[in-house]
Amino acid sequence: MRKLTGKSLIAVSVLALAVAAVAGAQEAEKAPKPPKPASVYRVDFAIHESENGQRVNTRSYTQLMEEDSFSRVRAGARVPITTGQGMQYMDVGVRLDCKLAEREGSLQMELTLEITSFAREEAQANPLLRNIGSEVRTAVLPGKPTVVTSIDDTASKRRYELEVTATKIK
Repeated sequence: MRKLTGKSLIAVSVLALAVAAVAGAQEAEKAPKPPKPASVYRVDFAIHESENGQRVNTRSYTQLMEEDSFSRVRAGARVPITTGQGMQYMDVGVRLDCKLAEREGSLQMELTLEITSFAREEAQANPLLRNIGSEVRTAVLPGKPTVVTSIDDTASKRRYELEVTATKIK
């Protein structure tokens, strides 16, 4: 075994320090980066109702949503219905659920839409109700209005379209 001279000992020490510095730099690169703040979107929903090709109604709803979040809109009434067991209540109106995720420049959306309404205007003990619904998984471009579903009401000449506009605000 050879004995290390002063110069050899210095060279080995410098080499050991260089290896330690490289290892320290690699550890610093592997250190977790602070999480990026979640993007926030203003999501506008418009439900367009048309009959015989003419738009007769539009209902609008707006939510502020963080990416990778879920929102729920409920608008309507609880209507009393007389049954053999007494009075029960049924939800009539709009139910809209949305899950939003940001992926590679587009927004992935999972949407569920349910619209329940009276088929006739006259009041009766057991009114006839219409119900339409849609579940859709799609992508939309931020800032661009997009019709994500279009539904014909089979009991009438009405068509419903759900248009979504998601605008990044943060």
